[in-house]
Amino acid sequence: RSGVGAVALAWGGSLGGWPAWAATAARGAVPAKDRPRVLRALMESWPPYLEPGADGVVRGLDAELLQAICAQAGYELRWVRGPAQWRKRRFRELLNDQFDLIFSATPVPGRERLVMYSRHYRNEAFMVAATDRRDPRLHGLDGFERVLERRIPLLHVDALGLGNDFERWRPRLAEAGLLQPYQTTRQGVDMLRLGRAPLILGDELDIHTQARATNVRLVRQAFGHSVQPVCLMLSRRRLDAQDLAHIDQAIQVLEQRGALAVIRRRHGAS
Repeated sequence: RSGVGAVALAWGGSLGGWPAWAATAARGAVPAKDRPRVLRALMESWPPYLEPGADGVVRGLDAELLQAICAQAGYELRWVRGPAQWRKRRFRELLNDQFDLIFSATPVPGRERLVMYSRHYRNEAFMVAATDRRDPRLHGLDGFERVLERRIPLLHVDALGLGNDFERWRPRLAEAGLLQPYQTTRQGVDMLRLGRAPLILGDELDIHTQARATNVRLVRQAFGHSVQPVCLMLSRRRLDAQDLAHIDQAIQVLEQRGALAVIRRRHGAS
């Protein structure tokens, strides 16, 4: 997606609703076996999902969702800084054991030996937008078939699973040389503003956030909208089925309580 978060973790026990280490800490040193699993989350800028503040607090939709999931599962969340990277490098870093979790993942067949996928924790919405209402190529534009017929260049986030409609037309659009991928939504919005292409396809919340930040006025198109659930991608280098079960159970409990829904609504997501 337009950006990803990553984490490394280890599991700890609990007692009577409180982590076992909390009661032990009041009496002195905490035995290693009773300490909570520490979850180190990669602190990177990916608004509106991850927004590191000058005060050291990481805010944003995915940050709040992860904090709630960790608290429910009994993990200690610790944010760590890392260098900015292109999205495709994050998966290589995951496999190199630099962290253990990537946000906003869609299951990819064939990766089961390397990673596990959690339950869905939110939806991801995609949209197609333009900036110039006066572009005659956009008049009456109602689908990717017309994009191909009119040979309109299209910016798109460099990822798979961008909606069934787009994926059905992707091979023909690519063969016609109309697709221009971007790695970050800021890059994509800048390319749109500079006229590299009249259309952009990407994460709806992300595109709107970056457009507001750069004073780019968007014109939403009548096609290309899709909504699909996303997961947390967990590396098998450190994690196992028990870790997955703990995380899934935490997500399920929070969904039943409506706690995750409250966070998502606050950020305009579903």
